Amino acid sequence: MFVVCIASLLPLAAGAEAADPARLNGFDLSNAVVDRAEIRPGGPTRDRIRSVDAPVFVPPQEATWSPPRVPVIGVALEDVARAHPVHLLEHHQIVNDEVNGVPVVVSYDPLTGIPLAHRRSVDGRPLTFGVSGLIYNAQFLLYDRETESLWALYEGQAVAGPLAGKKLERLEVRQELMGAWFQRHPNTTVLARPERMKIDYRYSPYASYWVSEKVPFEVKARDSRYHPKEVVLGVRVGDKSRAYLGSILTAEGGRIVDDFEGKKIRIAYDTNSSTFQWEVPHDVSVTDAYWFAWKSLHPDTEIWHDSPKAVGD
Repeated sequence: MFVVCIASLLPLAAGAEAADPARLNGFDLSNAVVDRAEIRPGGPTRDRIRSVDAPVFVPPQEATWSPPRVPVIGVALEDVARAHPVHLLEHHQIVNDEVNGVPVVVSYDPLTGIPLAHRRSVDGRPLTFGVSGLIYNAQFLLYDRETESLWALYEGQAVAGPLAGKKLERLEVRQELMGAWFQRHPNTTVLARPERMKIDYRYSPYASYWVSEKVPFEVKARDSRYHPKEVVLGVRVGDKSRAYLGSILTAEGGRIVDDFEGKKIRIAYDTNSSTFQWEVPHDVSVTDAYWFAWKSLHPDTEIWHDSPKAVGD
């Protein structure tokens, strides 16, 4: 079983990186579109965290590892829906899948708490993704095996390598309890545990990381008013962002309706499972994240508080 040691997430000594600053973990950073000094080793080597490349999905009644109170990452394209148990993706981070005939990569970054899904094609060419072992602005960078370009998936952009500057199309995901996802998509199937990987999925390798107030790598912005690993539902409308923190929603009764930039935002927060349910207009971007990560990605973010604009649902 792969176990993360928080100390292993600390950047390597400067001397280790200085040997060839244009290469890390075997990746060429010479044409990076971000400051390559901000790309750092994250501890695990390339592919030490193994992606799921031949996923198998089963009906919910067969998925004994995913009962109704287990959080999943849900993706749906037209009438095809998939549920990816979070406790499986903590160990793999990436599922290279095909949903309704569309090549899709589903990712979960346990450092930032961010689940994402993208169409994994560039210029009509499908890509397959692995974990690079490198970190940029708090998030694990992925790489595609076809060109060895590095990708920051929150931005959906290749930040170094032959595809630097290219982007992937982001798809909607929901991180919610399996029961809620099943109610939303009764035809869903569930990711099965990869049979060839000897992992005890009952235990999270990040349990000590969740409770620690330390962020063991550099980020672009910080706000210490809240625990850095507090769960947040981040919302973007155009270039504006707002954070709905779990603790504040709990204090307000766990259910709110908000108006943000003229958009109606409905959120319900389950304190026991630390999961959100939400309904927003189609042109609003929604992201689950830890507070420190959302703040780093959106330094100017607003924080939702009780206000005349917010009313009980």
